Order: sequence, then C-alpha cells, then structure tokens
Amino acid sequence: MQIKLSVAMLFIITNLFAENDILLMDLEELSQIQVSNRSTTLTETDIKSTPSSFTVITQKDIQESGARNLDELLEIYVPDIAYMYKVQGNQLGIGGIISDRNNKILLTLNGQNLNIKASDGGAITERWFSMLGDIKRITVISGPGSTIYGPGAIAGVINIETYDSESFDGFETNIKAGAFEEFLSMDAKYATHLSSEVGIFVYGGMDKYNGADDNHAIHKVAFSYDPIPAHIPQILYANQPLDFHTTNNNASYHNKIRKKIHFQLSYNNFEFWSRYTASGMAIPTSQHQYTNSEAKFLKDTGTENEQWTNTLSYTQVISENFKIEYDISYIRSHIAITTSISPKNVGNRDWVEDNLNLHILSSYSPNKTLHYAFGAKYTHNRFGNSSSKISNHLPEGSTWSSDMYSLFGEIQYNTSKKLKTFLDLRVDKHTFSNTLYSPRVAFVYTLNSDNIVKFNYSHSVRVADDADLYYNHEYNHIKTDSEHIDRFELLYTSYQNNVTFNAKSSYNRHHVISYNDLGPPGSTEYIGTIRFYTLQASLNYKKGAYELDLSHDFTKQLNFTPSSPMTSRQNISASIYGYGNDLANWNNNITKIRFNYTHNKKLKFINSLRIYWGIPGAVDMADYNEATFSNIGTAYYRLPVYTDGTRVFKESIYFNSGVEYQLNKRTKLSLHGYNLLGIFNEDLNKRNYFKGSSNYIDEAPSISIMMNYKL
Repeated sequence: MQIKLSVAMLFIITNLFAENDILLMDLEELSQIQVSNRSTTLTETDIKSTPSSFTVITQKDIQESGARNLDELLEIYVPDIAYMYKVQGNQLGIGGIISDRNNKILLTLNGQNLNIKASDGGAITERWFSMLGDIKRITVISGPGSTIYGPGAIAGVINIETYDSESFDGFETNIKAGAFEEFLSMDAKYATHLSSEVGIFVYGGMDKYNGADDNHAIHKVAFSYDPIPAHIPQILYANQPLDFHTTNNNASYHNKIRKKIHFQLSYNNFEFWSRYTASGMAIPTSQHQYTNSEAKFLKDTGTENEQWTNTLSYTQVISENFKIEYDISYIRSHIAITTSISPKNVGNRDWVEDNLNLHILSSYSPNKTLHYAFGAKYTHNRFGNSSSKISNHLPEGSTWSSDMYSLFGEIQYNTSKKLKTFLDLRVDKHTFSNTLYSPRVAFVYTLNSDNIVKFNYSHSVRVADDADLYYNHEYNHIKTDSEHIDRFELLYTSYQNNVTFNAKSSYNRHHVISYNDLGPPGSTEYIGTIRFYTLQASLNYKKGAYELDLSHDFTKQLNFTPSSPMTSRQNISASIYGYGNDLANWNNNITKIRFNYTHNKKLKFINSLRIYWGIPGAVDMADYNEATFSNIGTAYYRLPVYTDGTRVFKESIYFNSGVEYQLNKRTKLSLHGYNLLGIFNEDLNKRNYFKGSSNYIDEAPSISIMMNYKL
C-alpha cells in the first residue's frame, strides 16, 4: 500500500507542477553534459543516455547536508541505500542487497578499487571520515556493475572523485565541531598551476571523534537474559539501556585521531596521485557476546584500517577519435578487527595486504554512430605476514599471493537519433576461481525531448574473499563457488519544466555467497538463489527559492531456494523454513525527503528526512529462531530474538535540519541538527545490527557547527 500511495502522489505532484513556465534543464541541455569518468559506461556518452541507475552527489551537496561521514551522506541522497551496525564495520546495502562483509559493493576512488580483499573488509576504507572537503563528486551506481568495474559490484558501486588542479584553484579550509555526538575536525586543500603544463593539488584533514556516550546514544537489546547459573555477572533487560558501558557510539577506534592526506600532480597527459588514510570506528560487539562473555571484555571493540594508494596514469591521444589510457597503481592496506578483549582473543584479527594493478583502455569512435572501447587489467595480490591472523579458519601467520586477469569491452551503437544500444562483456580469471563472465546489453530510447526510457540486462559476478578462496584451494583442493546476479531493469525519466520524475523497476535473480553454518567456521559458501524485485519512484522540484527531493523505494522477495535442505542458520531470509517471505536484513519500504529553502543570497535552510518503515523479515527470522534454537545456549543469540514485542524491527526515522549563512565573500557558517525526532522519542532514531537485528542503538540527537573559508 505504501509504495502505491507514494507513486501516485509523485505522479500527481509532477502533473501539478508541469504548468510552470520556468525551465530547469531539458534533455537537449543535459545531452551536452558528459558523465564524469564514464561512471556507467566504457565509451563516452552524455548523461541522458547513461543506461544504468545512478546518483551524483557534489561538494555543494556534501556541505549543505552537514553529513558527518560518507555513510550518513549516502543515506541522505541515494534512494535505495541503508546501513546497519556490525562490529567488523557498518554494513552498507543498496537495493535490497546487504552483506555481513561489505564485499558486495565496490568502493573506488578516481577509478581505483579500494576494497579490502582478504576477509571481513570490502568497501570500508573511506566511509567514516568527518572530513569530506577533498571530494569533488560521488557517483553511486545502484545495481550490478561488474561489466564496468570488475568482480564485486553485485549491489552497486560508489565512485569518489577528488579535486585536482583542473577542478580547483586556490585555498579552502573547513573546521567542524559536534556536541552530544562529540567531534572536532579540520581539513584544508590547496591547488595551483606551476606552469601552463604543471598543476598540483594538496589536501590534508584529521578528526578527533569521541562519539556519543551512553547518556545520549542508548544501547539496547530486545530480549531479557538472566543466566542461571550465573556464568557471567550482567543481566540483560528487554528494550532497556545496557547497564554497562561498551563503546561510545560512532567514536573513532580506540579514540585514535583519524587522518587523510592526498597529493595530485598533473603534467600534460600524465597524472600522479598519492593518498594516505588512517581510519576506524569503535562499534559495540554482536549481541551473542553479551550472553557468553563478561562486560569487561566487551569494551573498545570495532575496526580500524590504514591504506596507502599510489597511481600513475597517462592518456595517449593518437587522433581526434582514438586514444589509449594507461595506469599503474600500488595499494597497501592494514586492517585490525576487535570483537572482544578477552584473553582468548577469539575472532580478533590483524593483517596486511598489497595490491599491484596494471590497466589499459583504448577508445575509438570512427563516426557518430559507432563507439568502441576495449581494455585489459592485471592485479597481483599479496596477503599477510608472519604475525597476521586473517580469518578464523586459517593458521596464524598464513601468507599467500593471487592474481586476477581481466579483459573487457563495449560497443555503443547509435541506431538512430532516438535509440542507443550498449553491448558489454568482461572476462575475469582469479588464480583460485573459475573463469567469470559479466555481459550487459542496454537500450536507451528517447521518446521526445522530455521523456526517455531505458532497459538493461546485466550479469554481475563476485569471487569470494581471498581468504576463503585460498583456504579451499590449499586445504580442500577445490575452487570456491562464485557469486552472481542477473538483473533486468526498466527506467523512465520525465522532464517537465521545474520537475524531474524518475521511475525504476527491477527483477533480480541472485546466486548468493554468504555465511553458512554447514561450512568451515567464519567462511562463506553458496547458500541458495533468491529472487526479488524493486520498485522506485523519485521526484525533484526546483523553482526560485525552493528545492524538493522525494523518493520511495520498495523491495520484495519473491522466493528463496536453498542450496541444501540442511542449511539451518543464514542471514538472508527465514522463508526457506516456512516463516514469511521477506528479506531478514532489509526494510521493504524506504522513503526519503529533502527540502531546502533559500531565504536570500546569505541565508539557506536545509532539511532531510529518512524513513525506514521496518524489517518484517527480521520478525520472521526471530520467530524461526525461537522455535528452532531456543534450547541450545548462546548460539540462539546469533539470530534475532525478542521477548517484549516487535518494536525493535519497526520504523526508524532520522530527521536532520540545518541553516547555512554566508558571512562574507570568503566565509560561510552552518549549523546542523541530527536525529532530532529522538528528542521526543528516542526509539525513532534506532539503528539495528546486521543479522542480530534485535541488538540496536538509539542514535543521539546532536548538533554540529562548521566554518568554511575560501581564499
């Protein structure tokens, strides 16, 4: 019912505003804008012809939102993004797909894949900084993207583009401070041209993020637990604050200062950039730990990461319609995860990984009708050292290497002025996997100057974490299953004067690799095939002083076929056990609203509302858990549990409001309030944990102030 009402409301508003005289930007104007970095294609195309669903977030959007990290920013702007807590790092999901390891999303920066590859990593290294001033633009692809970006883009791609000497000139700094959720951060960037051929860009930032303490961010579980006999001292009361301290919410890992440094040098067709980041987040541990460990061992948990990336690229322009792009990169990452501080240190890990990448892409356009792009990539990975503990099922000190070989290409054929066709194919081969294929076919049809329809089919793939691949190769002498998804997607866009309306539907067949209790401890395997569909509608209205963005996303499971009838504990859905027919870690309905009002040239008001309407699949999983595991000890608490109602699985509503004031030509001040509905009802701000979703935190109502200075 909610999705039907929302879509109807969007169509009504679209028609009401269609009579306005003032045009924003029609399709002809949009056609002149190039999609930066070919975010969804290998061949260059204008933004109206981009065949995939994507969202673009600019530095202006970042500043106006007041977002305190990338996760919060993406939740505000991208209709189908959500995240949940987990001690190994917040778990980010797109369009119904969310994983316990962040490895179904690719996070790239200036085109380089920054995902952690060994285990329990994935897309994490850029997500928790409060300093975001180096980012020029973020393009989020909602949906599979392996054809363009390679294995791992099952749910989507987050591509961050930083400033360089061509896109920024001069000096700018931001200073931010927060109360209730306490933090202090500052960053600065500088760019100049040393000559007509040489430009440099330098950025540095750091933050001290203390987070919100127990009085402001309240940690709860939805079940009561009174151990008899008392093998642990703490007692848990359903939906009441824990009576012991774990970590401050959203604080940095072990209260360490987080740092980000970026340097970029441009010379003619050469470009070199180097980036160092040191990040991390303190996250309370999983709920089952509270039932088998003393509270004193459950403090200071969470994860940290350190990453150093170096990239050299060169563009060879052979003719006006033929060019070749080369790049080489080296990435070194260090990851640490603490799930408890007990003497046994079970589950705690610490390792390094090194990645060397060689990439080439050629683009050729013989005429306006045909465009070709072909390329290849080689990646060499090295994991671990003598002291590394990478996963629970590998011996401490394990080290190994692996390689990935990739070939890819695209043909863009402009059949007519109205119809464009995209044909893509990518082939990848990992040392420990079978050959992987990622095809895509897409059609873009322009009905008229104001309406466009797109259809695409894509098959995207992901190899398992390298630790799982190596373990199965070395000890079981088999090749690990690969994950893949088939998506059929239909998109419609209408430009009506001051209104842009988008509608999207998709059908998905997902061959899932995830945690399986039948496999080795801590490893992932093929657990089944899930089929689901999504419906989404969004509207953007701009006129004069007013700006409104409204979206609603609906996701519904169709069925889930398990790989084995013996599978008894997994994270996807309880439907295979006869309980409901919904995803266990996803809100079926998500509504997002942004409303901005510009009072004058100096003063602007900014508001955002995110409504996650509830997780019925979590109730189903909890009911299955109660019927199946309630008598087998602490294993029971690895899945959702409730003993005092299902409120924990119902709606979460986050309302932010801010004001921006241009003090003078160089200085801008802004004040933002976050999670403000929690002032009236703390549970409206709740955020659940992944898998053990009866574990939750009421996020703190808080404020921040920022000063932006440009020279």
